[in-house]
Amino acid sequence: MATLRRILLATDLEPKSDRAMERAVRLASQFGAELTALHVVRDGDRLYGAMPLHHVEMEIRRHLLATPGAAGIATRAVAVKGEAVGPQVAGYAETWQPDLVVVGHHQRDGVTELFLPATAERIAIADETPLLIVRAKPLGPYARPLVPVDFSERSRPSVAAARLLAPDGRLDLLHVFDVPAIAHPPATRLDTTEFADDFRALLDDAEAIDRTVTVEVRTGSPPPQIVAAARDGRYDLVVMGSARRNGLSRAVLGSVAHEVLDGLPCDTLITGESPSTNAPAAVLASLMPWAKA
Repeated sequence: MATLRRILLATDLEPKSDRAMERAVRLASQFGAELTALHVVRDGDRLYGAMPLHHVEMEIRRHLLATPGAAGIATRAVAVKGEAVGPQVAGYAETWQPDLVVVGHHQRDGVTELFLPATAERIAIADETPLLIVRAKPLGPYARPLVPVDFSERSRPSVAAARLLAPDGRLDLLHVFDVPAIAHPPATRLDTTEFADDFRALLDDAEAIDRTVTVEVRTGSPPPQIVAAARDGRYDLVVMGSARRNGLSRAVLGSVAHEVLDGLPCDTLITGESPSTNAPAAVLASLMPWAKA
């Protein structure tokens, strides 16, 4: 993710989808990238199901043109029909090869639901396409990214992506030292001195910790500690690497990233390494019932 040339926005055209669209437009303007807004028309769609696809594309363009800044960037509106959103998004992404996939986060009937199709999630897993989940209304460029790191190779793309999306903001790195649950220790903050070399190994500039980067080490279970840090620090973006290991509990985003998503108050960017194998779609759907749309 050295830069952004192509951004794919998967939009459901729901009222709160304007947040993801605004962020996608802002990023396209920031990087001079081309933006494609994709909407999948499903059978039984009350609003768009009876419309010809070119009429739906006109509606997408209307939404785009109503978004501040969209008039100054290269945009494309695409509508396709499909039984499920995921395969259509994945198929388009496979053909177009975007540098970033943007989706929205919605609250429906009091239950958190991500507009994050299972197959679109698999794009990020299989092809390492960064996946941005937008929650908040954009008020400007990202300025305060938090990057949870585990000092593995998958942490390096997260650090690089955070610097790319927030070049003028400070960078805060967080490592959560996972203490076995059987010990039931209270969550604490540790002296970062003994972890200094590990943090520096993730950075290009060995002096960066003293100038633009802050580091923190906590003990405890990673998911609640990451969420707590994001809330306490009022961050506008959390950038996480995906474990993407085999096994049902880690088949999608990895256990930590998957557990953190719903609790975060801000936008989330998922980066990571490719897995050796992908879980079948049926398994993914069973793990993420909210992604069956």
